Amino acid sequence: MEKVLYQTDEFNLKPSGWYKTIPPKKEGDEVMEIMISGPIAITNRFIDPLSRKEKVILSDLKNIELVEKASVLTSLQLPSLIEYGFTINEKHVRDLGFALQKLRNNTPLSALYSGVGILHTTYGAIISLDQPYFSKDISDDAPIICDNKYDLTPKGSLDIWLTMYTNEVRGNLPLELSVVFGVSSLVAAYLKYHSEVEFSGTIFSFTGQSSTGKSTAAMLAASVAGNPTKGTETLFRSWNATRNALEGYLSENYGVPIVLDELSAATFYDTTGLLYSFAEGQGRQRANIHGDVKTPRNWGTSIISTSEHSIFKQSAKNDGLRVRTIEISEEFTSSAQNSDTIKRIVSQNYGHILPIIAQFLLDNTDDIISVFREEESNFYQLLSSESNNTGIRMIKRYAVLTTTAHILNQSQDLQLDVNKIKNYLSNYHKETVSERSLADKAMEVIVQFIAENLGKFSQQSRLANMIQNFGILSLKDNYIEVKIIRNIFEKMLTDHQFEDTKNVIDSLDDTGRLISDRDRKT
Repeated sequence: MEKVLYQTDEFNLKPSGWYKTIPPKKEGDEVMEIMISGPIAITNRFIDPLSRKEKVILSDLKNIELVEKASVLTSLQLPSLIEYGFTINEKHVRDLGFALQKLRNNTPLSALYSGVGILHTTYGAIISLDQPYFSKDISDDAPIICDNKYDLTPKGSLDIWLTMYTNEVRGNLPLELSVVFGVSSLVAAYLKYHSEVEFSGTIFSFTGQSSTGKSTAAMLAASVAGNPTKGTETLFRSWNATRNALEGYLSENYGVPIVLDELSAATFYDTTGLLYSFAEGQGRQRANIHGDVKTPRNWGTSIISTSEHSIFKQSAKNDGLRVRTIEISEEFTSSAQNSDTIKRIVSQNYGHILPIIAQFLLDNTDDIISVFREEESNFYQLLSSESNNTGIRMIKRYAVLTTTAHILNQSQDLQLDVNKIKNYLSNYHKETVSERSLADKAMEVIVQFIAENLGKFSQQSRLANMIQNFGILSLKDNYIEVKIIRNIFEKMLTDHQFEDTKNVIDSLDDTGRLISDRDRKT
């Protein structure tokens, strides 16, 4: 006897299919059962937020899962399911449609949420990855379903991935950091949900010459969440796309790391606005054909970019971009064999780490917040001499990374050396603080400009017979005083993409006595 999965009136759903019971026509006849279709179950139903129409999820209880409008349950449309692999007895289509509609009525209406990462629901925070993950306050059978556009279904084996990590990654700090960067995307989004940080992601730029392992490190970072190979639904994409396409790809992502490979392939000249958009998590305002403003696309996740040159090469020299970006240039892999092994393993075994981290976050919220606050305090002490506001704004980003390392150690025992990571980030900060200072960057441009155009400056006093005169250089009290003609000065700064020239000039007041006070004010 087959187990009856669902029964209504004279219809029974069994593992082998739908059956209709026909009572005996006369005394002595036996009860008959005829098969009206193969197994077709309604596993869920929801209201599409765009069309406001009901949709159902159909399953053959084995391999097939199909999302269709509820109108597919009519006798006119049911036969269309045959092309998807379902078996239907067309003589009994009306009976099958009635039975499925009765089953639909007994299926709770679920709430549909679009996107991945940290999602806000009426039940509280959930984490949507390959499936929804719930906190202890939300029942596992809560009527919630999530729709996402990425390939996040775990593939292969977690043990194989961990073995690869032990043999090929452990002890190689740049590769270890790649894993931390990937996982930190979800950690940052979770901390933002709890108002511990004001950002939900960071731009991580991997730079260096060819064959340094940039793409390998990026694949490794993406493999913690999902498919790290290039494709239409994977987490590894190219910069060679329009801005609209890139925004569409990032839309509704709140914690899953995304890789954009090879910045040199980008088709736009100035990346300033795009990088700000990436970091702030909101797309460009656009109008529809009627002139009304469309709802802008939103996201909040970390982006890993690879390129042979700095990500700032084609952008303005703004402090705001520097504090939203961590750029490292390292030999990521130790050898070609090391790189090939990592690529081969992660392309076949991926998507296992982030679901574990997701549940760990939901189950240990208070402890994680406590660790983050302690790490933040440690960085404030470690960088206590930092007086630059742009430098201070980096501290929380560093704290997110070391907090992520603690989480990986506790949940997966990756044996990350948190102090080593902390020292690396501290040294990185000290080496790059001048790059984040608007005044220091502008002063470097001025010194370089003067050195390259020394013949066009008057020495000590103005020379009327010079064809081109950019200004005056004079020695005063053992320092060089420079007076640059105003239009030359502003053009020089504009050419180097300092967008707000006035703020640049004002910021030079704190850089010493290279330029006289009078000329700074002009």
